[in-house]
Amino acid sequence: MATHVHGWRRWLFGGYVLVTAVFVIVWGFFITGPAAQTIDQRQREGLVAVANATGVALQTSNQPPDEILARIAASDNLRLTLIATDGTVLAESIGNDGPMENHADRVEVRDALAGGLGVDQRESETDGVDYLYVAVRCTYQDKIAVVRVSMTMERVNRLMEGYLWMSVGLVGIALIVALVAAWLVSRRAFAPVQRLEQVRTDFVANASHELKTPVAGIRLLSESLAQANETGDTVAMRELLNRLGHESARLQSLACDLMDLSRLEADLRPQSLETTCDLASVTYASYAAHLSQAEARGIGLELQDLLPEGKPCRVVLSATDTTLIVNNLIDNAIAYTDEGSVTLRVSVKDGWAMFVVADTGISIPPVDQERVFERFYRVDTARSRASGGTGLGLALVRHAVERGGGTIELSSQVGVGSTFVVTLPRVSATA
Repeated sequence: MATHVHGWRRWLFGGYVLVTAVFVIVWGFFITGPAAQTIDQRQREGLVAVANATGVALQTSNQPPDEILARIAASDNLRLTLIATDGTVLAESIGNDGPMENHADRVEVRDALAGGLGVDQRESETDGVDYLYVAVRCTYQDKIAVVRVSMTMERVNRLMEGYLWMSVGLVGIALIVALVAAWLVSRRAFAPVQRLEQVRTDFVANASHELKTPVAGIRLLSESLAQANETGDTVAMRELLNRLGHESARLQSLACDLMDLSRLEADLRPQSLETTCDLASVTYASYAAHLSQAEARGIGLELQDLLPEGKPCRVVLSATDTTLIVNNLIDNAIAYTDEGSVTLRVSVKDGWAMFVVADTGISIPPVDQERVFERFYRVDTARSRASGGTGLGLALVRHAVERGGGTIELSSQVGVGSTFVVTLPRVSATA
């Protein structure tokens, strides 16, 4: 009898391992490539957001343009240039001994003046370093100008390699989790499962469910697309292609969120003082990037800069993690607000930097407020899926805030809305 039981356990364990290993390997093969493309696109979109935020600052601030560019560039180790329509360099984030050569023939500058956005990659004639250039059209002193953001290709490639290695690591972690889960499943029939093991099992189940839904949708849509192609139904083909794109984007978003969650949970050590960024600059960039999204929803998006003039707002957290916090909170506020507005506030108090997102949305019931920061927990499942949410946004925010040694608080009232308050240790002015 004992031999039969152990044989059944080995059969169950082996079968589960085989199925999950094949699933994880296939998933990793088909997701790593698109995820890398998405990451590259996000890098470029991030540079565009910085350029747009710089344009807003140049148009609204009374500070000299050199100081504005230097302050924004310092937060992410970028290079910013303000260029007139005739190619004259009006300001540069990195000081130069003499006048710079005319930039009218630069590809990205010409494209930005012609269509509003220009992108190019080449070796700089100034310092001989390969750069990725992103340029956008802006208004400076009531005249058309161009803001250009430059990032060294060495840094771009380093970031890409890091994400690709993270993808490989994620597949490896998934395989290990699958082995652990298989062991737990085969053991559950004979012994109680401890709480930690149950949490791991729940995570694998939730992740599998979240991955299975778009994968199944893509498979069915592909079959329908093949049938439409055979009958020559072009209208149906266009509709099916649009839906395929939506499901693919959802799958890529989930993959990127899982990679971020893996990265944050794998390294819970507090950030060193050498890893800092400017919370205000990140907030301005994210605000500029979300204006069109709020406008499409028919709601207002307001940024209140409550920082005393000249008061630094640097926090001990990487720009990547800070951007993750700000973007996810703004995304949620816009997605769950049907009318009214979303207000962003950035301020400092004693040794702390504070970022607040307040909305007039549907609010969060008291019974759900303790659980909204759990992985895959949704207050309104149907609404979350419709808006493209993965159920990991607030879990990522919590992990990133804790990694920075900060706290996040939630207050919500029915009929009024919700307010999230992130408090992070601020780097002192003498640090």
